[in-house]
Amino acid sequence: MTDQLADQATILRQVRLALQNENYKDAIHGLKQAAAMARSAGDPATEGRHLGNLALIYYRIGRHEQALQYFQHALSIARAEGDRLTEDGILGNMGNILREMKRLDEAIEYLNQALLIAQEIGDMRGRGIWLSNLGLVYDDLQRLVEAIDVHRESVAVARTMRDQRGLASRLGNLGNSYLAANESAEALKCFHEVVAVYKVLGEKNEAALRMGIIGNIYSDLGRNAPSDFEARFYYDLARDAYKDTLVMAQEIGDRVAEGDLLICLGNVYGNMGDLDGAIREFGAARTIFAELNQAERLEYANNNLKLANDLRAQQRR
Repeated sequence: MTDQLADQATILRQVRLALQNENYKDAIHGLKQAAAMARSAGDPATEGRHLGNLALIYYRIGRHEQALQYFQHALSIARAEGDRLTEDGILGNMGNILREMKRLDEAIEYLNQALLIAQEIGDMRGRGIWLSNLGLVYDDLQRLVEAIDVHRESVAVARTMRDQRGLASRLGNLGNSYLAANESAEALKCFHEVVAVYKVLGEKNEAALRMGIIGNIYSDLGRNAPSDFEARFYYDLARDAYKDTLVMAQEIGDRVAEGDLLICLGNVYGNMGDLDGAIREFGAARTIFAELNQAERLEYANNNLKLANDLRAQQRR
């Protein structure tokens, strides 16, 4: 028995090394050996762990069917051993894989099973994760009322656990669901809080991305506003959001994002009737894209700049 444990330990060290070198073939071979040893030694719990790790490797390399097969084997062992926490994790992972395979009804079934166990055993962390993933499945199915309800639950779990990173991610998911449901006001609340959380975490790139989304929402509201007064109100907010995002992009040195935001600002100025402002921003974007050899973006900037110049020329006639 001691010799087998030593042999397994040696194999597992080799597996870790193979994974570090992204040598998945050797890692898979080693884990299969280790699982066989654990099985012959009458150690089902260890065998189940090896099978679960095998499933995760197959998942990582995109071989979803094999991942499901090994998770199913590991699930049978966890159930036989009465290991509810492991059963919970396996069911959730299987749900995620099924979602990626577009087998959405099955994904819902497995995630709901994982949620039930998480609730029974008090696994709040797992419950939050499975709720979030279940919400994404409902998003995929365009079952937006259910998606919003589930994402709100996942947000509540993150707040209870004081999980700021999870909170930011789940608020973003909730905001996306609200957007899809044309509930812009609720989406804006979510994304504003996401920005605040990421700023506290010091993640300027993530904060900038969500602030850009806020600018896009305000810009869309301006284009669809029922009156010029409301349109101007939303365009002002879009302009301010894009300017804030531009500063963040400049601080983190993301030149492509900087150029894209200048284009967004140019479009807002154009929609507000400020063609001089639009020309200024499009011209600045063109300079950046030329420096970066971004051919498609450069062409888009040039087209926008030409259109703005043509409109200004017509106004002056």
